[in-house]
Amino acid sequence: MLKSIRNGFSRSRWRKAARAAGRISSDRRGVTMVEFGLIALPFFTLLLFILEMGMSLFAGQLLENATIDASRLIRTGQAQQSGFDAGAFKQQVLDRLYGIPFSAERLSVDVERLDDFTQFRGDPLVQNGELQDNFTYDHGEAGDIIIVRVIYRWPLITAFMRLDYSDLNNGDRLLVSTSIFRNEPFPWTSK
Repeated sequence: MLKSIRNGFSRSRWRKAARAAGRISSDRRGVTMVEFGLIALPFFTLLLFILEMGMSLFAGQLLENATIDASRLIRTGQAQQSGFDAGAFKQQVLDRLYGIPFSAERLSVDVERLDDFTQFRGDPLVQNGELQDNFTYDHGEAGDIIIVRVIYRWPLITAFMRLDYSDLNNGDRLLVSTSIFRNEPFPWTSK
């Protein structure tokens, strides 16, 4: 049987096949496209990861600035004088968030009055992968110590970011901004 295979495939056929294989292996057309195809998925995955992480960090910084700016209304007594409630303060925070569209439904505010700076222990924000939305609003009076926490549920787009970077079961990342201060000695009260 081996002889019949050898006889059927003469030396000239072997040479022709060897030349054809040599031409194919020396043909470099399309190599760039094949190489790009091999690295495209990891490259674009990394690029998307960097963009999403950058947006998350940028949104966190915007939230920090908005919290500090809106908390100043409480610190100076303007919130007390205007009769702010949680909804009005939340709107003040939203009005100060520029550049990225933030959703009011994803934003939560927690404003508490403390007796001293060491009193606050804080309940966990997340339990069993769910946000504990039991927040209060008490902006206090002149000279009171106030803690302001603004929480935003930032949606993550990519699946691998949801696995490694999310805080909640639904894949959202919590952006939390906190400001602690003593109210200034303003002359009015809100009672």
